[in-house]
Amino acid sequence: MTGLLIKDWMLLKRQGRYFMIVLALACILSFMGSESFSSFVTSYLTFMISMFNFSLFSYDEFDNGMAFLMTLPSGRSDYVKARYTFSILLTSCGWLVGTLLRMGLYLVRFSVAEYIEILPSEPMYLLICLIYMGLAFPALIKYGAEKGRNIAFTVLAIFAIGIFMIAKAGFEIPFLKWIDRLAETNPFILLPPLAAVSVLIMTVSYALSVRIIAKKEF
Repeated sequence: MTGLLIKDWMLLKRQGRYFMIVLALACILSFMGSESFSSFVTSYLTFMISMFNFSLFSYDEFDNGMAFLMTLPSGRSDYVKARYTFSILLTSCGWLVGTLLRMGLYLVRFSVAEYIEILPSEPMYLLICLIYMGLAFPALIKYGAEKGRNIAFTVLAIFAIGIFMIAKAGFEIPFLKWIDRLAETNPFILLPPLAAVSVLIMTVSYALSVRIIAKKEF
């Protein structure tokens, strides 16, 4: 598995310019936006960095690469383990950079006390990205990078549009309203259940991905 992680790291280094552009854009937006807009910094960096994990599947499939990778001594299960391990580490690093950048923004433009108030919301961006990856990875492994990515983005778009249409129509969902009220009064309460859901989805996703790749023909 170590070799697969090194491969992913080398591919990541080749995308250095892309990450510098993302980071520069986040810095510009953070110091130009308002205090309420600052939440975009953490969510933007976390989501954009996590998108590179989807690109790794495309790199692996390039020039019949998956067929070669499956012949390595590491085996199919180690490939899945490496993909999930690297994805979690990379997304966590993106989230950490976004959190530190937002903290620096508050220290320069606002106050430490104000940042402490919004601190509980920071881990939510990471957990939501991990949940999305956990839902998307089995599709990427089963259907391939291009088709699997389209399925993942379509599901996300349908979910987002559905929530928007419900809110636009004036319908109230009691559960979402309760979560929104809870997030405003005591956001710390939401972190343990969200973390538990994230761990559960990633665990089930990993087991499902191992089962899919074991039966897949390359």
